[in-house]
Amino acid sequence: MEDCRPIATPMENRLKLAKREESKRTMLPYRELVGCIMYVSLTSRPDLAAAVNYFSQFQACPNDEHWVHLRRILRYVKATLELGLMYQGGTDRPLLEVFTDVDWASDIVDRRSVSGAVFKVFGTTVSWMARKHATVSLSSTEAELVALCAEACHLGLLDLGLSNNGPVPYHEDNQSTIKIVSNSKDPGR
Repeated sequence: MEDCRPIATPMENRLKLAKREESKRTMLPYRELVGCIMYVSLTSRPDLAAAVNYFSQFQACPNDEHWVHLRRILRYVKATLELGLMYQGGTDRPLLEVFTDVDWASDIVDRRSVSGAVFKVFGTTVSWMARKHATVSLSSTEAELVALCAEACHLGLLDLGLSNNGPVPYHEDNQSTIKIVSNSKDPGR
């Protein structure tokens, strides 16, 4: 892939691949490539997290079509080798803040949602995640609430040795979810 043609995105927009049957399994090193890209995604490239999450679900029985789309990530990496995380001090940003979004019922097979989050300390990205939900959400609001709960648990695991003097800002775009979490009353009444 050293001489591959660079590309601007790690995967096609609205890509919907189906799981395949065992008879069409590829013998190419699909799992190994997913593992390599996952390592890079977990250590230094949050921009690859969603694509790795998507292609990981086909590891049980990948075919040649999956392989072609997975290799696109390498073309993207070639185009973005200069990208990286930048750590800087002395900002006036909040100590902690979380950015989140959900792709509601995006999987064409099981209709489960995929959520992503970026965790920042003083405006610098320190952690990120992209996860497929364990359950099917009946609405986009429910999917966003499930994601917020998972992200709050993840935030609790981030032991930064710093004390936060107030609430952690969560940046959320679903208006129904914002209304529910802003309301101090029990939503079941």
